[in-house]
Amino acid sequence: MSIRDRIIHSCRDLAGSKGFYSLTVDELAAAAGISKRTLYRYFPSKEAIISATLDVFMQEMQRFFQTLLTRNLPDEEALSELFQTLLANGQFIFNPFSLNDLRVHYPFLWERLDRFRSQLIQEFLTYIIAKRERPTLQQINPVLLTAVVQASIQATINPDFLLSNQLGFEEAATQLRNFWIAALL
Repeated sequence: MSIRDRIIHSCRDLAGSKGFYSLTVDELAAAAGISKRTLYRYFPSKEAIISATLDVFMQEMQRFFQTLLTRNLPDEEALSELFQTLLANGQFIFNPFSLNDLRVHYPFLWERLDRFRSQLIQEFLTYIIAKRERPTLQQINPVLLTAVVQASIQATINPDFLLSNQLGFEEAATQLRNFWIAALL
C-alpha cells in the first residue's frame, strides 16, 4: 500500500471512531506509520486528507454502483446490495461524529457528499423506473422522485434525528430502505 493510501486508510479508521474534526494530523501520521513531515509531503492539510478520503470513498462507490447496474439484479436485491455496501464501506462517514463534523466544520465537503448522494439516488431511481412495468411509476419525473427520496434521507439520516430518537445509523438506514422497497418496488 502506498504512503498516500496508508494516510487515507488511517483517516477512515480514525474518523470511524472519533469523527473528522477530533482527529489530529499527529494521530494520522502515527496511524499511517509515517512522520508528520512525510504526511505533509502528500497532503497540505488535514482538510485535504479528509477531502481525499471522501473522494476515494465516492470513487469506490461509483465503481460499485456502475457494476451493480450492469448485473441486472431484481430491484429489491440491487437496493439491498447498495445499502449493504454503503454501510460497510461508509461506516467512517455514517456515524454521528463524522456526519455532524462534515455538516458543521466542513460544509463544502458535506455539500460535495450530498451532491454525490443525490446523483446516485437519481441514477438508481432512473434505472428502476426504466425497468418497471408499472405505468404510474414511469409517469413520475425522476428528478421529483429523487427530491422526495433525498428529503426523506436528509430528514432521518442526520445526527440530530438519530440522536434525538436514539437510533443508530444502520437501524435507521435499514428501516428507510424497507420503506422505500415497499413504496417503489
